[in-house]
Amino acid sequence: MPGPHDHLAEQGQIPDQARLRSPDDPHDARVRLDDLQARLERLPLNHPSSPYRDDGSRKPGPLDIAKYELPLPDEADSPADPDLSDHPRIAPDGSWDWKGYHLTPEQARAADQGLAQLREAEGRDADGNHGEHGLTPAMRRVEAQLDCGSLAEDTEKHGLKEPDRFKERLAGLIRGEPDKSVEQHVGEIHDGVRYTFVSDGKDYVRTVSQATAILEESGFEIGVRKNNWANAEYKGVNTRWWDHEGRCRFEIQFHTHESWQVKQATHGAYIRIQDTTTPPDERERLRAYQREMSSTLVLPPGWEGITDYRREGW
Repeated sequence: MPGPHDHLAEQGQIPDQARLRSPDDPHDARVRLDDLQARLERLPLNHPSSPYRDDGSRKPGPLDIAKYELPLPDEADSPADPDLSDHPRIAPDGSWDWKGYHLTPEQARAADQGLAQLREAEGRDADGNHGEHGLTPAMRRVEAQLDCGSLAEDTEKHGLKEPDRFKERLAGLIRGEPDKSVEQHVGEIHDGVRYTFVSDGKDYVRTVSQATAILEESGFEIGVRKNNWANAEYKGVNTRWWDHEGRCRFEIQFHTHESWQVKQATHGAYIRIQDTTTPPDERERLRAYQREMSSTLVLPPGWEGITDYRREGW
């Protein structure tokens, strides 16, 4: 799981003078950190890399994730099912097994067909490239209309759920409601395509409101909005949408830059918590880790005004 990136490099705002000028001249290539900091101090207040907010107050420093990292236990420390490998397994008949979950050949094919439909709706071709049509290009158009906030880094790379994670989700739904058809379950997977918008804390509520309005004006229909800022283990706003053109559900999360860092840092813990083979004591330890990480976050002003919503049938 990738860790937080340096904010300056991520924004592409390191001044040209500070970049390496010649690999053949190490004295010219060396950048003094105090010189770079001095240049940052002189940036206009509204510059994205300025260490100051628009009102002149200093922005909080980036989270030091290393202070809170909790090593995940080695696989050797956890009991393993001798009948399953650590990786998903496809049998000769087409059935699928992973982490105690099972799909019959018919269910596995339905998952592949559903994911193929999502791939088309998301907008990437067989080579993984995007054109003008589909959800990801549409999200880029929404981003371009925002006064503040942006899509998270590597949106095109991570918009579509990995095939085995998709099958894992489907198998869990089937286990929970075995009387439903596999086609119903495939259609109800809301995060097969997912996006994240991030913004500064002071702009957060405005970003959520404006993005929601633009999405609805663009023809997308909201099904669920869940405000999780009061949650001890995970903070952010999660929304689920319906794409009439692609005939599918998709998910959008809204984070501050800091809550996105924490979400990324705790993702491995979240995966282990959801794993049915994780022992209860380890699961509680990982939940405590998530709570500790989330407790470092500053809540964005006005977060309480973002109301929960659920449309009938969702």
